[in-house]
Amino acid sequence: MIAQRSPAPIVEPTENATPASENQTQPKHSSKTKRKAVETEPSSEQDKPEPAKPRAPQERFTGTWSGKINQGIWGEVVFTLTVTAGGSDVNEHSVFGTYSHHATSDGKTVTWQSGMLNEVTWTFTPTGDGKTALVTSKSGLGVNGSATFQRGGTPVARKVASEFPTARPVPEKPGFVYNPYDPTAKRLLDVTGKPSGSKVKDPSTGKMFIVP
Repeated sequence: MIAQRSPAPIVEPTENATPASENQTQPKHSSKTKRKAVETEPSSEQDKPEPAKPRAPQERFTGTWSGKINQGIWGEVVFTLTVTAGGSDVNEHSVFGTYSHHATSDGKTVTWQSGMLNEVTWTFTPTGDGKTALVTSKSGLGVNGSATFQRGGTPVARKVASEFPTARPVPEKPGFVYNPYDPTAKRLLDVTGKPSGSKVKDPSTGKMFIVP
């Protein structure tokens, strides 16, 4: 007798099955690509670099300035001006002596008063090159000077004194000196009220000399 074979089982495809071709076409993202994307993003605002701070502008006035300026009947006189930071104070040196003055500044020009009665008005305006300054000195008593001063260098005000002789004081007579151009003259010169180091004129010769 021949055994009868049973029919093969029928298998129906499920709805959730995915064709093999579709699985092969989907791109694969590597872990390296994801890590790189995370690293390029800033973690917070604090990690950003701070902008560079602007530098402070160079001080316009500070320093020592020297120049020769007209002082009326005293002629051309060499001055050395030492200006403090901000232009709040000025130290003035010349044959008239050394004096300190309180000054005011508007950021471009420094202004101060000098003289025995504060009758002389000074202005000091540095130029754009940082090496020179325009200086004026004016009063109602004939002083009307304007000159260019140079920054730095050795003060030259003391060199003026060597150009003129210094009178010799008369012992026991304050305010009187001997004539430096005529030491044998019996007539004494009255320099009462003139500051030491100032330049005055000999009435007999018209020449200038320095008050001791």
